[in-house]
Amino acid sequence: MKRFTRLQRILLIANIVLLVIGCAMLGLRQNALSNMGYSAWTYIKYGLIDYPLTSLTNVFNDLSNLWHVYEDNQYLNEELAMQKSYKTLYEEERNRNKELEELAELNGTLEDATKITAHVLERDTEAWDQTVTISAGSSQGVQENMIVCTSQGAVGLIEEVQSATSTVRLLTSEDLINDIAISIALEDGTTIEGVLERYDTSHRAYRVSLFDNEATVTQGQEVSTSGRGGNYPSGIYLGQVSDMETNDDAIISTIYVKPVSNISSFNYVTVIGSGRVE
Repeated sequence: MKRFTRLQRILLIANIVLLVIGCAMLGLRQNALSNMGYSAWTYIKYGLIDYPLTSLTNVFNDLSNLWHVYEDNQYLNEELAMQKSYKTLYEEERNRNKELEELAELNGTLEDATKITAHVLERDTEAWDQTVTISAGSSQGVQENMIVCTSQGAVGLIEEVQSATSTVRLLTSEDLINDIAISIALEDGTTIEGVLERYDTSHRAYRVSLFDNEATVTQGQEVSTSGRGGNYPSGIYLGQVSDMETNDDAIISTIYVKPVSNISSFNYVTVIGSGRVE
């Protein structure tokens, strides 16, 4: 076998080294080209497909979240409105219960009188200070000219009676059906008597003529029924003296009595008779 010379061996080794280096360089170059191609495709795919889809998905998610927030706000607003409504109903019911309790206390002070409890069925909004309709009539023992009271005092007289309802002429009406005999209790044990004639709109008070013109009357004195005449007992509260009129001789001829405070708004009443009504 023929042996390689030293020069041939050197050349052979050099060629092998060059071949290895060339193969390595070729592999690195192909890998770089492959990576560049992969990166370009990735950017194209991300720009044309992935990013638009992601953005569109985010838009729909944002809209969905906004809609849920809107629905939540609507629900909370409705709940808040209901809470206000519940509070109003609660206050109204509490006031009604308080009114009934005070009315029961008033009824307890009139043991010998006829007492018929009723509630207001109707009150004309255009003539709220004239008449009301209540849920008691002749079948409950109501008669004309009985006095009608709230928890604070007298507010009207029975004008018309039906079987199960009655019409009440309020004391603030322009056409009071009857005069009401009144009395004012004094500290010395005596009383001053007079007649409640009508409601004076300019004074916003009842106009009362006194029988004793020389009587001493002051503002704030309490006025009640005297029980003389009419179909109701004495001692039913009407209001407080708010003003006086004097004649040329400085003698009181007329006083004005401020009505009870709840005469413009009440739900329950007691119809009161003298006790002789069956």
